[in-house]
Amino acid sequence: MTALLRPAYGPGRLARLGAFLANGLIGTLLTVFPVTSLIALGWLTRRIGHASRSRFGAAAEAPGWLLGPRETGRFSRALGGLAANIHAGLMTLAALLFWTLPFTLLWLGAWWAGWENSFNKGYEQAFVGPSVFLLGAVIAALILPALPVMLAHLATEDRLSAAFELRRLRSTIAQAGWRVPALMVLTTACALPIAAARGLMTSSTAWAPQLEDMSLDQIADLRGQIALALAAWAFLSLWGLRSLAARLYARAAPRAAGLKPGLWDGALAADAALPARHPSRGLTALWYLIAMGVTLGLAFLILAGQFLDHAWWRWVFHPILTLPWPG
Repeated sequence: MTALLRPAYGPGRLARLGAFLANGLIGTLLTVFPVTSLIALGWLTRRIGHASRSRFGAAAEAPGWLLGPRETGRFSRALGGLAANIHAGLMTLAALLFWTLPFTLLWLGAWWAGWENSFNKGYEQAFVGPSVFLLGAVIAALILPALPVMLAHLATEDRLSAAFELRRLRSTIAQAGWRVPALMVLTTACALPIAAARGLMTSSTAWAPQLEDMSLDQIADLRGQIALALAAWAFLSLWGLRSLAARLYARAAPRAAGLKPGLWDGALAADAALPARHPSRGLTALWYLIAMGVTLGLAFLILAGQFLDHAWWRWVFHPILTLPWPG
């Protein structure tokens, strides 16, 4: 009888560590290539959605890389997880591109205009490139602080339309308070090694002249090792940032205005009964302005890394902002 009443424990520490290492290795290998990184993006979305719903008491089976839920048929069980990851990845990438293209395309245009202007010696138009980039940086500062909340809401609701529910997002951001700029500080810190790596690779012959004596095969091996290290950093960084965003969202969403009955009803989570708080508009604006200031620093960090690298697609697909592919 005592054995029957004994509580059921979750996986032990060793099992959790093994699962973390296995997921980190699979995610790293997938993010090395642009197409397979979409699967990693989808897994991250499903993962933070599961974490958020767990806090509301509405989580099902944890998402996997390949296998689907146990209660499904054989075919769905065999490939259901992979199909769900691809679907979630496409949904997340569509939402991210919608919100980031307004400023990443401006940055791409500023980079192209600056290169073309310099090549053609059009010095009287030199102000165009920096002006366009600054405009993009301002737009990025307005959008990027809200991006983690949008992604957590999208993952929790598991529908693309959730990315455009501005009233719910605005209310949740107001409830999050200081956590919004804090998350942007961590995002900037995670983007710093990627920008530094691109600059180091571009100027490698200056600080490592022995590279000039290496064979082509040795240089190819070195590039592969660097790409693998950057993929690991990008995936693990996004995993950590999205997990923190899920915690932020789970804390702020129950008190936010505009939540419809459904996921957060009284039968599923006690937190749903919490009375809505109404932070002062001045304090909410202050926290968001601080987040915008941090985001401007992130924008100029991306500028420095990209101008040292000269790959046009990295303006649109930055691994910390959109697709977890270091390129």
